[in-house]
Amino acid sequence: MTGIILERETEALMIKKALLGIAAVLFLVSAVSSSPPGRFGAGLMFFDPSGLSAKAWMSGSRAVAGGLGWSAEKNHYLHLHADFIFTTVRLASDRNLNLDFYLGVGGKIIFRDTDNAWFRIPLGIDFLLNRSPLNIFFEVVPSFNFSRLKLLGAVGFRYVFSD
Repeated sequence: MTGIILERETEALMIKKALLGIAAVLFLVSAVSSSPPGRFGAGLMFFDPSGLSAKAWMSGSRAVAGGLGWSAEKNHYLHLHADFIFTTVRLASDRNLNLDFYLGVGGKIIFRDTDNAWFRIPLGIDFLLNRSPLNIFFEVVPSFNFSRLKLLGAVGFRYVFSD
């Protein structure tokens, strides 16, 4: 009897975490859809996760970024994340390059049986080339789900489509 109760509590907790992750992703998608059109970039990212990356700039200092890829964990789970990004400090700028430090907040969903919804706090450096349609980024991402904390990261590039 105790085993059945624990199993139901675990299922309820997993459902709550998944709903929280889905709500975070929907919030970020709604923020992008209500913003005026701007630049959009799409490309690849590597490490954790490895897969597709996209970023939509809403203004000079705000953007929404996301990714779909495979985690670096043992069984290589499908991973979906979305982050609201704030460019906080311009580290360098000239006619060829803007080098920015960014901070963000978001969520991710890992498609597996347990620990599937996580909060993300990406910290990164963004290279935006002014004479080329490339955006290169490096980020470190502390992620937590109220029971565990992980430090993940990615390196990637995007082709930037301008309006």
